[in-house]
Amino acid sequence: MKIYDNIKGYFLNKDNGCNDYSNRFFIRSIKEDSRKGLKPDEIYLEPHKRDFFEIAILIRGSNPVQIGEQMLKKNNNTLAIVSPFQTINYSRLAKENTDHGYIINFKASLFENLNNSYDVQNEFPFFKLHSLPIYQLGDEDFSGLEPLAKEIFEESRADRMNNFNMITHLLLILLYKIKRITHNNQGIVSMNRNDTILAKFEQKILLNDNTFLSVKEYASMMNISAIYLSECVKKASGKSAQKIIIDYKILYTKTLLNQKDKTIADVAEILGFNEVANFNQFFKRNTGITASQFRKKQKFPNSQVF
Repeated sequence: MKIYDNIKGYFLNKDNGCNDYSNRFFIRSIKEDSRKGLKPDEIYLEPHKRDFFEIAILIRGSNPVQIGEQMLKKNNNTLAIVSPFQTINYSRLAKENTDHGYIINFKASLFENLNNSYDVQNEFPFFKLHSLPIYQLGDEDFSGLEPLAKEIFEESRADRMNNFNMITHLLLILLYKIKRITHNNQGIVSMNRNDTILAKFEQKILLNDNTFLSVKEYASMMNISAIYLSECVKKASGKSAQKIIIDYKILYTKTLLNQKDKTIADVAEILGFNEVANFNQFFKRNTGITASQFRKKQKFPNSQVF
């Protein structure tokens, strides 16, 4: 499966009037794309992954998009959140497209203090690895997001002083507004109970101060049994609850390994491993490479097979 890294070249992100800030940011207007008659490349109709975040603020949306096992269908006043490496594929755009809204793509490296994926997901728990958070917002909440998205869009097409700082700060304000609105998954649109349990489970993992608990402990925090939690998570994601915890632990591990002032032994100790050898086995078993090999790796090329 392909992984796309080039933000400005992705899907309909090809406006030459938009600065991508070294492949870290892009915002597009669905209405403008429709007015210009833009059509997506066929390659995006196949399932694929990206290594950047996406926020869709949909005033009016009718073109289905599938993320993982869930389908984003026709929605108004909707907020959709997609994290890096979630599987996504788009349907063909309708001939008469009256959709309106904004799509924001960005990488964690855009920010000075949140410069990796785990930090962004830890600060903004609505970015989950496995569940697709879709929020149906009331008029008041939605009216607080749309003007910000519009301002970011207009700023990205303008050549003004402090343009980059304006965009990064406006985007952070938008993220914190979303965090406030979606606290405790309020307003989430879910296909079924299993999806809701998965989303809440992931949120508990992200809100636990970089400490990873057992399935039983998370279930207790959610006031459900470990067996029920495991069943719901498996049905919603195809993965065990334990594997979801490991995925986040690996993501955090990679963040620590990117901190060059920490030795591999330091990272192992932070994660609670008594022996470096045990940590190395854990990391290789779940990533296919050693911690030392990971440190030597650079960023993804524009696309690669996963």
